Amino acid sequence: MVLTKKPLSKGIKTFYGFGDMWFGAMTMVELFFFVFFLTNVAKFSLPMVAIIGSVTSIVDAVLSPFYGAVISGTKPMKWGRNRSWMLVAPPFVVILFMLQFTKIGPSEAISAVIVSLGFILSHIIWNIAWVGNVSLIPVMANNPEERGFLSGRRMTWTALAGVFFSYVGQPLAMYIGRVSGNEILGYTLLAGIMAFLMMLGYWLVFKLSEGYEPTAAEEAELASTSEKPVTRVSVGDMVKTVTKNPPLIALLVGDFFRFIGFFVIMASITYYFTYVAQDMTKLAPYMLISALAGVLGAAISSKIIQKLSARNTTIVGLLGTGIILIIASFVAMNVTLFFILVPLGMLCFNIVGAAIVALYADVAIYGEWKTGENATPFVMGLMNLSLKLAVISRGIVIPLVLGAAGFSAKVAPDAVSEAVKQAVININMLIPGITSIIGAVIILLTYKLTQSKVEEIQAEIDAR
Repeated sequence: MVLTKKPLSKGIKTFYGFGDMWFGAMTMVELFFFVFFLTNVAKFSLPMVAIIGSVTSIVDAVLSPFYGAVISGTKPMKWGRNRSWMLVAPPFVVILFMLQFTKIGPSEAISAVIVSLGFILSHIIWNIAWVGNVSLIPVMANNPEERGFLSGRRMTWTALAGVFFSYVGQPLAMYIGRVSGNEILGYTLLAGIMAFLMMLGYWLVFKLSEGYEPTAAEEAELASTSEKPVTRVSVGDMVKTVTKNPPLIALLVGDFFRFIGFFVIMASITYYFTYVAQDMTKLAPYMLISALAGVLGAAISSKIIQKLSARNTTIVGLLGTGIILIIASFVAMNVTLFFILVPLGMLCFNIVGAAIVALYADVAIYGEWKTGENATPFVMGLMNLSLKLAVISRGIVIPLVLGAAGFSAKVAPDAVSEAVKQAVININMLIPGITSIIGAVIILLTYKLTQSKVEEIQAEIDAR
């Protein structure tokens, strides 16, 4: 039996990433509202918020290397090594993610445990499905150009989530809360609805990607022939994939600093409109403008990647993001300038988002060339390691900076001190700007894998 790669179908070219749109909408509930929900809606104390943020993020980060390892190191299910997880995992996420936005129990401690369990369990399951989804890029693509195209298409759909969420997210939570008379329930059901839509989106991509990777039956047939089958990757081979892969290590470190900026911005934007602009009605328009800027950045990313390469696009995009956000931090009291500069930073950031996924696909190829084993899901899953470590930083940085400035949710927005306003600005713009520039410098100085080298080693792998 011979397995050959299919050309990309019209359906894949158009709708790969559709599941990421709804995954993005689901995670935006957390990115935009989780910390705000804990402090201002459920009204957990700041020390408890810090504990919830730290414990959940640390557990999530510790587990993050294993999401891809589960896929690479276990026997594939019926529908294929990656695709199967997109089918079976999402239904469990719907229920568990809702628990993250609750306050159930007779005490704050018990409520915090329930929230934390909802966070940890939903993230374990959705991260495995997410790794399976993103691992389809190198599985389906035939060359670096197609990897860049699929990465850009995925990022475009992801950016569209921001447009949708800007209209629906906060208004829907507020509407449900108002109708039910329970503000907490508004966020609980918002989380559940977005998770349900994610499930439907992943199922569509699951169907469209049929035939692009071997099923369990096809792998079994390959194993019975003299051809080299796609096998389970051992723990030792996974370790070699990392230790013999300097470009992967460089990418993980640079990506960590990229993600810090992103998550801090997302989690603190509500604070900006509450305590600096002091007009929450401007949040929805901002989210729409920022999302449209992100869509534009994602839409043009594939052409930029083709001209500059994924590596150079990442470096230039991160530098642009950092410079823009640092400038914005000095004029942030002017809401009009904020509306111009921060969405422009998000445009640059989304260009980077597409390029850096293509880089992970490249280092997966490099790892196979060095070790002789295809551990693509494991490598793509390591993207979660940088992401989760950044989430830990977010959960620590925001309460720490706000606490140092004397923040209290009990103080009315129009009565907060200038120190609190400046702390919010620093969190939302200055810190993300600095981390973006750090990420650019790290990739510039340490990531040496060029596109021509990737093409060369791919040819060597194909000839084996």
